[in-house]
Amino acid sequence: MYLAGIDIGTTSICLIVTNAEDGRVVRMVSAKNDADMPSKQSWERTQQADRVVQLVQSLIEECRDDWEEVRAIGISCQMHGVLYVSKEGRAVSPLVTWQDGRGELLLESGRSYATALSELTGFDLHTGYGLVTHFYLTKEGNLPIGAVKLCTIGDYVAMQLCDEKTPRIDSSNAASIGLFTLPNRQFDKDKLIAAGMDAEFLPELVDPNTVAGDTADGKKVLWAIGDNQASFLGAVPSFQGTLLVNIGTGSQVSVYSPAYIESPHLETRPFMDGGYLLVGASLSGGKSYELLEQFFREVCRTFGLLDDRSFYETMNRLAEESLIESVPTLKVGTQFYGTREHPHRTGSIEGISPNNFNPQQLIVGFLHGILDELDGFTKCLPAELLEPLTTLAVSGNGIRKNRAMQQMARIKWRLPLMFPRVKEEAAFGASVHAAVGSGLYSNYAEALQKMQGSDSDDR
Repeated sequence: MYLAGIDIGTTSICLIVTNAEDGRVVRMVSAKNDADMPSKQSWERTQQADRVVQLVQSLIEECRDDWEEVRAIGISCQMHGVLYVSKEGRAVSPLVTWQDGRGELLLESGRSYATALSELTGFDLHTGYGLVTHFYLTKEGNLPIGAVKLCTIGDYVAMQLCDEKTPRIDSSNAASIGLFTLPNRQFDKDKLIAAGMDAEFLPELVDPNTVAGDTADGKKVLWAIGDNQASFLGAVPSFQGTLLVNIGTGSQVSVYSPAYIESPHLETRPFMDGGYLLVGASLSGGKSYELLEQFFREVCRTFGLLDDRSFYETMNRLAEESLIESVPTLKVGTQFYGTREHPHRTGSIEGISPNNFNPQQLIVGFLHGILDELDGFTKCLPAELLEPLTTLAVSGNGIRKNRAMQQMARIKWRLPLMFPRVKEEAAFGASVHAAVGSGLYSNYAEALQKMQGSDSDDR
């Protein structure tokens, strides 16, 4: 008996088929998410929703040899973004993604839309959050014609797979679009209305593990979950005692709590089992390392030495070699793209001396800077969550492919490293979610015991 997990990312879409009994991956396929829509506005980031559906359907077709044995489909999706649908359940707008910048545009008062909505409601909101987008469109009088509901791209895909007309939303995605209260897990409709928005556009909240419907060939489809929660579910051997460090384009640290907890500089996000994730999210990560690689390429291009090879392999090798040296490394603040709390913050390089002003130490300084920001989030964890940690689970290509960063992480957190056996953690987590939601397993602990395997230390 098989399960399918679909992860709808901003740049790629992945589908895996897993064996429900042992979690073995039977098939893994992926495609570039080419649904981006051109725009004359530098701040606009949108994707064509029906193109995303087409890409998912084409991946399902690639798996047709194994598809007959699939019992249920779980979906993970990029968080924060929204699109609008008609009463017939069809998209009447593009997907406005989490990268969209219209929330930073200014009102006549000189405040940004995101700041104004935060002040009106008391919620901490940022550009790219779905209800900031809804606030902008409402204030500008640009709500899509024929729109009756808003939803996430994951829920829209679920609707199309099972021919459902009305979107619904899981709390993990609902919290990501804003104006969502914890621990009672409800939209604050009163504050939304007071800010001048129509609450009728909100999708109905569903209980965890709710089935959206059945496909034409009889597969159960669950409403989508957020990719952060799905990645945690797909990466850890057990919820408690594990610190998850994910380094991709951005980076995050995530820790599970069975009870609602607030902690400075950390975001508390609802988890599917009724618990919570405490998340420290950085806008840096692999994106900062990419910036350094581009810098080296630009230097070589300026001096006429550039070829078409990637510099990452050489950078990683130089970092490993530098770790055995006693030369003090540069101190690099890698907040080149700002932070959630301070979007206009810039990066920095300190401690330059004749002994360390070289490419090797600059590379090591960048890697330390990426991890230092995440370690700072970890230090904000309350003692009851920090002290029981016994395992450091690492995911994302930013750290999977960088042995120097792995060594630094092991030293920084003083915990043994564990690599999830499935690299597409969010898609795998979606399949584990499908196992519970379809009734194959009674809870996530049982599902993880059967389906999740791990590899310790270096990979």
